Formats: sequence, structure tokens, C-alpha cells
Amino acid sequence: MALALALAVPICGGTLALKAQEPGEVFRDCDACPQMVVVPAGSFMMGAPESEAAAHVDEKPQHRVTIDYSFAVGVYEVTFDEWDECVRAGGCDAYEPDGDGWGGGRFPIVNVSWKDAWAYADWLSAQTGEHYRLLSEAEWEYAARAGTTTPYSVEGRPGRFGAPRTLCEHAHLSEVTAWYASCRDQPNRPAGDRPAVVGSYRPNGFGLYDMVGNVWEWVDDCYYGSYVDAPTDGSAWDGRASDVEDCVYRVLRGGSWRNFPVTFRSALRFSRWGPDRFDAGFRVARTIE
Repeated sequence: MALALALAVPICGGTLALKAQEPGEVFRDCDACPQMVVVPAGSFMMGAPESEAAAHVDEKPQHRVTIDYSFAVGVYEVTFDEWDECVRAGGCDAYEPDGDGWGGGRFPIVNVSWKDAWAYADWLSAQTGEHYRLLSEAEWEYAARAGTTTPYSVEGRPGRFGAPRTLCEHAHLSEVTAWYASCRDQPNRPAGDRPAVVGSYRPNGFGLYDMVGNVWEWVDDCYYGSYVDAPTDGSAWDGRASDVEDCVYRVLRGGSWRNFPVTFRSALRFSRWGPDRFDAGFRVARTIE
């Protein structure tokens, strides 16, 4: 899908995109805001089929989800630079993650909790007057698959343990993980046992970078051990808007550079205590009115 930049006009404190509505359109609501792309409405099979050998019980039953609305997704994971803008403006609870010594800049923000991720989205909403939020788990998987139906969102000749050799064209992996994917010799791959600067690899079919690898990404949903009774309309399952009181664990998606290639299957899920600050990050979504 070809991507097109939205028209924009200058405003006080930033640049406002004009009516970013069309699928594939790339825009930024203000100078400090993340770059976003509009993802089209659609329908897909969420989770793993019984035939997917590596699937876990919490990825089943596979079920059809229909997202009958367009929505915008961060082209990249939220970066340290973007987070720092929030802190300087008095937002994000003045929390400054250290990044485990990796440095800041265009590296993806890490050591943030689910609540921290929401604080950033709330700050963006206040700055722009738009509805920024975390993706629902269904939206995340739909965006990550980008129309693919295979276990991995990339195709190619299988390497060790079944992961496509082309995985390293799209995902940042450690030296060890890249060996398991049979792609350690991928040219121009950033070195070092740490995340890569966002956008260092090829995007998926929706123009989204680093949907697998690099860092885990928080999504809005409460974690449940199966998809029995899961929403089928793209909404979050007991997300923040539901104000569910007994949700202890939230969902993360996408894997990290430290994980084995099997972690980058489109259906794979991970749960973590919501208040925990560890080496996970996130990307934002924006509702399209």
C-alpha cells in the first residue's frame, strides 16, 4: 500500500494534520507528536489455528474479529525523544526511565509500565484535542499481520526452528536470536545486545516498523488465559475504559530482541503485572473520527 503524507498547516506549538482519514495516510498532529499512519478497516482471524504447532492455549480459540473502522497507529514505537518532550512539558508524571544505559534519542522507550504508557497517551490527547490511546490487543494483531494469515507476518524459506530467514529484514534480534533465525549475517544489522533505533528495518504491509522484535509493546487489554468470550469487534477486553478492578495482568505483544524467533509469531501473547516497569515499551493509537 502506497503511503502519502497528509497536508499540514502550522499552528501555535506545532503542526496540525488536516483531516487524516484515508488508509495509508501518514501524519503528525504536532511537532512533538509521534508519526502516525491510518490503518484501514477490515476483518481477520485472530489467534492461532489448531494446526499451528508452536501455539499456546492462550492463543485459542482462533476467532474472527471485524474492525469496521479506520484507526491510526504509531509508525514507530514511542521513542525516548518523544517521551522526554512529555516530561519537559509537565506530563508523564515526570518519570524519566534510564533505558538500562542504552541511551535515549530515537531508541524505543523502555522501563515503562502499562500505566506509564497511558499517561503518555493522555498527554498527547491533551496537547492535540484528539483521542490518543493504547491499541487493543485485537487492533495490534490486525496491524501486525497486515493482511497475512501465516504464523509469521513475513514469508520466506524457513531457517532453524521454522522461523523465516527473512525475519531479520523486519525485526531487530540479538546475535544469538539471529543465529536461531538463520539470519545472523543480515547486512547493515545494528550491532550490540540492545534494542535498535526505531525504523532500522523494513516496515510491514501497513507501513509499521518494528511490530516484531526490538521491544515488547503494551496493549490495553486485561490478560485472560484463552479467547473464550473475547470481543470480536476490535475493542479492548477489559481495557482501561472498562475500569475493571480485578485485572492484575496486562497483555504485551511483539517480542523483543532478546527472544527466540518463535516469539515473533503473530498470535503469540505475553502477560505482565500492569504496574511493572521493565524493558518493554509501547506504541500509540489514535481514534479517527
